[in-house]
Amino acid sequence: MKKDIPFETEAHSLAGRAAMDLFPEEDLNALASRLIPLYNPERFDAAALRLYLQKGEQIITLYAVDKFKQEQSNYPKDKLPVKKFKIRIPPREFLRYVKRFDLTLTNDAYDIQDMLVINR
Repeated sequence: MKKDIPFETEAHSLAGRAAMDLFPEEDLNALASRLIPLYNPERFDAAALRLYLQKGEQIITLYAVDKFKQEQSNYPKDKLPVKKFKIRIPPREFLRYVKRFDLTLTNDAYDIQDMLVINR
């Protein structure tokens, strides 16, 4: 898995990394099938999930590779045809599907790798 997934940092004062675990019986395609009406895992392969919160509203965007379109030749060979699904779901409801979520943000004034936590 690629480690340096870009965040949209231009519009934000803090940026960083995030990680999330679903429950063992769940994967991203299964989650998409639960949350998106008529999602077809035979056609789509869920690849990425973006969470966005603003003014109390949460929007989850799921990016899924369109396996049917991938077989067509009218796309650049180095790009994947991806369908974007917007899911409007309250944060509490979404978190029922999440086993663990970890988010670290920084203002970029200091390198986190250089920090030594002294109050353990």
